[in-house]
Amino acid sequence: MTENVLFSTIIGSHVWNMNTAMSDTDIFEAYVASTEDILRGTANTKSKFIQQDGVDTAQHEIGKIVNQLLKGNLNFIVGVMSPIIEKNSMELYQLRCIVEKTISKNCYGSIHGMAQHHFKKYIVSGKDTSERRCNKILRVLKFGERILMGKGINFEKVERGTRGEIEKEMRVLNKAFFDSLLYDKPDEEPFRDWLYQVRLDEWKNKI
Repeated sequence: MTENVLFSTIIGSHVWNMNTAMSDTDIFEAYVASTEDILRGTANTKSKFIQQDGVDTAQHEIGKIVNQLLKGNLNFIVGVMSPIIEKNSMELYQLRCIVEKTISKNCYGSIHGMAQHHFKKYIVSGKDTSERRCNKILRVLKFGERILMGKGINFEKVERGTRGEIEKEMRVLNKAFFDSLLYDKPDEEPFRDWLYQVRLDEWKNKI
């Protein structure tokens, strides 16, 4: 783990209860860059990806996490909202509450884009039309549908996926988007307040 790790969760197949004995463990790790380095303009806030002994760790600075959540990025929503918590913190609880209260329609772009990309890359091309691949695409579509329908953020296992089922769920996702009563974008202020407080606390702990 990096220094100043604020929280970490398990993502990937485990979060959907779709892992097998051969599955790697995927970790989403949030770290806090030194506030002093932030103020001096010397902080390295680039995401880092580490693969070691069957564990794939994605390390993201909290500033990037906030910005990506505001954009509705699926990977970051999953990372923050995963029910499998490896390292917990009050800050994670606070951030999860903010995401739950402000989730909006702008997650559609990331969810639809990811599903469409993998559908074309694997299913349409014939590269991988297996049930397992179809299930991976379907779980993303159904995840998005539930959010847009106002049913909250839930991770549910998907089985017996087919190309036809994917095509059907893409239509359902599109309809859910157009019918959704959610706001177009999340309220930015709670995220910025959370980020400010975490950075302030990091600074105070060094004084």
